[in-house]
Amino acid sequence: MMMQDAVTVEVNALLGLKKQYKDLTGEDFVPAQQPKKPDEAGKTKQTIVTSASDVDVKVIKEKIEIQGQKVREMKAAGAAKVM
Repeated sequence: MMMQDAVTVEVNALLGLKKQYKDLTGEDFVPAQQPKKPDEAGKTKQTIVTSASDVDVKVIKEKIEIQGQKVREMKAAGAAKVM
């Protein structure tokens, strides 16, 4: 059960980051989609950071992605131990 408690703490941290993102942008966080074709990678829209809030949003998005990966890894490790 200790693993479950640790996962819960990390999930709550992720939800907190997503709330911060929504508070800053007014929108729910949507994970970035990977381009399906190599030529689409060059067509991605370039975002220019122009204000402090843009910087905050970028930082929070990075933290969400890192935290999300951490939660996925913990859940995978927990699932492997249960089997």
